[in-house]
Amino acid sequence: MTDAPSLARDRALPRLGLAWVTWRQHRFAVYGLLGMLACFAVLMVAGGMQARSTYGQLGLAQCTSYSAGRCQHLADDLFTSYGTKWPFLFLLLLPGAFGAFLGGPLIARELETGTYRFAWTQAAGRTRWLLTKLFLIALVLVAVTAGFSALYSWYNAPLDHVLPVGFGDYLGFELEGIAFPVQTLLAFAAGVFAGLLVRRTMVAVGAVFLGFFGLLMATVFKLRRHYMTPLTTFHKPGPRDWVVGTAYTDPTGHPLSDSQSHSLYMKYVAQLPSGNGLPSVPYRDWLQARHYTIVTSYQPSARFWSFQFIEAAWMGLLALLLAIASVWLVRRRTD
Repeated sequence: MTDAPSLARDRALPRLGLAWVTWRQHRFAVYGLLGMLACFAVLMVAGGMQARSTYGQLGLAQCTSYSAGRCQHLADDLFTSYGTKWPFLFLLLLPGAFGAFLGGPLIARELETGTYRFAWTQAAGRTRWLLTKLFLIALVLVAVTAGFSALYSWYNAPLDHVLPVGFGDYLGFELEGIAFPVQTLLAFAAGVFAGLLVRRTMVAVGAVFLGFFGLLMATVFKLRRHYMTPLTTFHKPGPRDWVVGTAYTDPTGHPLSDSQSHSLYMKYVAQLPSGNGLPSVPYRDWLQARHYTIVTSYQPSARFWSFQFIEAAWMGLLALLLAIASVWLVRRRTD
């Protein structure tokens, strides 16, 4: 005879409904996500603490500028201490990987194995089934990746303070704002949609991973710089500005061709001291002394968050459209 506590547990279980089912089906993928990010998190915590210790030992807090002299050498020493920085280049692959491996099997596995005939005919219905899965997994992805972005910002703070770089630095832009969570969401939505179309789990996973990586590279190197019209200056931009283009004009104000610019630069190189000696005159000053002008196109550092929100907007909209298309296609299936 079944005891009362067992009956209570059996009655309580359905209250969790589709959320419990979603967790049971995808918990191992979530464990893999958390485990992989936990490994990087351990590296970041260790590297961040070491960098802060090195920052204090070198006395970098007493420097007012890190662009020349002793303080520049100390800043370079701090950069050298970031021995755990380079593995984080692999983080650029994670949005596509997480989206593909969590989104690809979501529907494709059901279609491939035929279990959708059971899952979609329960009391909850196929629409609620899919919406619950999409919402819960997307919520986990956003929470985990947003927390990871905050941790990376903490890890990189000492180095960013002494060696500022333009926000076109792809690693910083991808990981220190809201781009990382939104990119992961887009890859996840693309994985769900691809799985619904091809009905093969591994095909969907591979196609989304490669396709999203191609989209990310096109965004980083081609599209992103055009989010806003760049400014131009005849002076050197700030260290945190993103230089997107350089042009040269001759003493009469006419722009130089690429071959003419290269020839001019080679003349500058030819007069440099041999060996490891540093040039006595920077290239910009050398050109100005001969009445040539450098026109620099740049995105000012103040636009960092504007660019983050622009990228989040179009990627988020695309992810939403893919999710809506997936729901629509599921509702239209008659088998």
